[in-house]
Amino acid sequence: MKTLDAELLNALTANSDAPCLSIYLPVHSSVAASNLDTLALKNMVKDIRTHAAAHDTETLMKLLAPVEQYLNSKEFVRETNGTLAIFSSAKLFETVILPENIPSAFYIDECFYLLPLLDFASNNKSFQVLALGKNHVRLFEGNRYGLEEIQLDNSIPNTMKEALGYDLTDNHLHASAGGSAAIHGYMEITDERDTDNTRFFRIIDQEINERYSKPQKLPLILAALPENHSLFQSISKNECLQQHFISLNADRIDKAQLHSRALELLDQQQSEAIAKQLARYTSAKAEQLATDDVADIARHAMDSRIERLFLSEGMTMAGTVSVAERKIKPQESSAGDIINRIALLTYKQGGYIHTLPQNNAKLPSGIGSINRF
Repeated sequence: MKTLDAELLNALTANSDAPCLSIYLPVHSSVAASNLDTLALKNMVKDIRTHAAAHDTETLMKLLAPVEQYLNSKEFVRETNGTLAIFSSAKLFETVILPENIPSAFYIDECFYLLPLLDFASNNKSFQVLALGKNHVRLFEGNRYGLEEIQLDNSIPNTMKEALGYDLTDNHLHASAGGSAAIHGYMEITDERDTDNTRFFRIIDQEINERYSKPQKLPLILAALPENHSLFQSISKNECLQQHFISLNADRIDKAQLHSRALELLDQQQSEAIAKQLARYTSAKAEQLATDDVADIARHAMDSRIERLFLSEGMTMAGTVSVAERKIKPQESSAGDIINRIALLTYKQGGYIHTLPQNNAKLPSGIGSINRF
């Protein structure tokens, strides 16, 4: 079972062998549910066979052959949560698992139905998480599929004591008890601790920056207590360090929770970035540099003029896109999708695709584009 990467996505978008069969099936990790997943795919194959009666039956049977072979093999996905995507054409057969839930459906068209993959790929960027505590320093790397710990170089200290050694201050109360001496002693201890933290964080910042951030240039999310974040942020020279951080005690980490919290932050950043682009869309529309007419958008996609394409989540339009005739052909009985074809043209020509929640007030027709002029 493959996970989605740039190589696989490029192979799917470059496929030119028509027709193309695309299948999406939610799958589950429990044994009982996985048996139901098998039954669901078998039923979908039956539906595709029924649909084939109105098409080239022989060709569609050839596309289904590797699907049925995969279904009956030991490779069929088991004990996995997410969505199984299957792609079959004359010269290509691929299966990929997405860690997100996508409604069950199949599509038969001149190209693969890749809209869910395009949306997922744009959000599935690698990132790193630095879990920073005085007694533990840990670095993780992941994406939407998961998070794995990186074994730090032996030269990188794992604790404050290891980093500072004999330079670590005693942090004890020197003054006698009571009165102003006690207050003075407390302030001395506080200053010493701040000095220790600053020196420790500078060492960690430099090591992580030089050994990991500069070579890989991945976004770095800090997981630490709020007071440690403020100090680390103020002294850090790491250009990959993100402003948003995860508030937790780094000495006690649940990796699954850490992954979930990191994705929440990245989703928040993505939402903020899309909001800015939607503001641009509204202004550009007023200046006739953007449109929400699907036929116009299709022609702009054919002409490589779309800079950003906005789509409502789950939006579909049965039918085909005729590049030769430069128009869309809606058809309710079609197993192809016009919106998918527009998105593929946009992706291939370097445009950005943003999927928005349904009923977004700035996208009343469910689709819009900022165009290159």
